Amino acid sequence: MSDRPAELDGEPHDDGPVYGERRRRALRIAVLVALGALVLPVVLSMYGVAHSAAQRACSVSVAAYDTDAAGARVAFDLFARGGPGWQCFAVAANGSETLIAELGLLPGAPRIIGDEERDA
Repeated sequence: MSDRPAELDGEPHDDGPVYGERRRRALRIAVLVALGALVLPVVLSMYGVAHSAAQRACSVSVAAYDTDAAGARVAFDLFARGGPGWQCFAVAANGSETLIAELGLLPGAPRIIGDEERDA
């Protein structure tokens, strides 16, 4: 009799996968759906917070630097001059828009666009 337990001897057909291919594929899909369900609310929440912060910073900037403006508008631009981020526009009474500030990816204090940059 051997001192070694029978469970440790192994069997010759013991090197294959435990689950079938269909079960592994279903498990992968379930994990991807669960990860998406965890990440999507965070992304949407970040977008909402960034949009409201950009709107507030833009309205303050427009009130300070363009007294004739009828309103303010923010837009997210991936290919802006200063890189991806929020852009602040002053809206005139006739509907024309003027870029006032670049607020950045995470809106903070605005970087005011000078007249020489506005014309370029």
